[in-house]
Amino acid sequence: MRGYIIGELCSLGVALCDAVTCTCFNTAGKKINTFTVNFLKTVTALVCVAVIRMVMYGTVSLAGVSLRAWFYLSLSGLIGFVFGDFFYFSSFRYLPYRISMMIFYSSPIVTSLAAWGLYGQMLQPVDWAGVLLITLGLCIVLLARSRQADGAGQRKQTALGAAFAVLGMFGQAGGVLLSSRGLRLIETADGSLAASQVRIIAGVVGFFVVILVGKRGAVTSRVLKYPKELGLVMIGGVCGCAAGTTLTLHSLNYIPAGISSAITSVSPVMILLFTALVLREKIRPAEIIGAVVCISGIVALSV
Repeated sequence: MRGYIIGELCSLGVALCDAVTCTCFNTAGKKINTFTVNFLKTVTALVCVAVIRMVMYGTVSLAGVSLRAWFYLSLSGLIGFVFGDFFYFSSFRYLPYRISMMIFYSSPIVTSLAAWGLYGQMLQPVDWAGVLLITLGLCIVLLARSRQADGAGQRKQTALGAAFAVLGMFGQAGGVLLSSRGLRLIETADGSLAASQVRIIAGVVGFFVVILVGKRGAVTSRVLKYPKELGLVMIGGVCGCAAGTTLTLHSLNYIPAGISSAITSVSPVMILLFTALVLREKIRPAEIIGAVVCISGIVALSV
């Protein structure tokens, strides 16, 4: 039971990290293109994880990671960081971003079903209720915000945008599932950190390939003109990619992938609370209802 609580707290930590990251990237993205933001966040995270491993364990070596673990974790990094993020953020060009988020954050249902079929991680009825409540609450919050912020004059929803958001959602689910598999093949003392390092290395390599093939080097280097935005990207890289990835992998040591994914996905609610308490923005009744439904889902998962 104690381990279960640790896993849930780690997942809540991931949601908090994602909320900070989204806030930073939303500001930085006004001057830096999406691809550059994602590339820089993975590079920052790689440096951060390497420093943490050196300070805590005196090494950055991955010699103790088996080839099978490398395979699953590298695939997880490519699918999650490169494939998933590319399609998710690309969907913003064709859909109001909150609709894209609603589709993206339905991944816990896909993750739960896939983990059941692939790994035999069968959820109890109360766990399924929690996953569905969280997903429903997120839909209520995001749709309420969509009507408030994405009214007339915004881009039309298109089939292409929806397809991109769905591909991003599958990338998110696939990244979590492959991470869960690879993590169980690591026997080092710093399993979660080592696994994070492997995933992030794969993501950085994937982005480098895209830069070389797509000839994006000149575009990526322009970020140096915006030091403030670069700082925000680095903060997002530390919070979202380094801390978030490590906490996600640590949570998978204690709870099923579907539950971890569900709790992690509540970051939009945390952003909502931040805007209400800190920025003093007006919150609509539907958003409050959605937040309560999400919290009810988390409580159900904690029973």
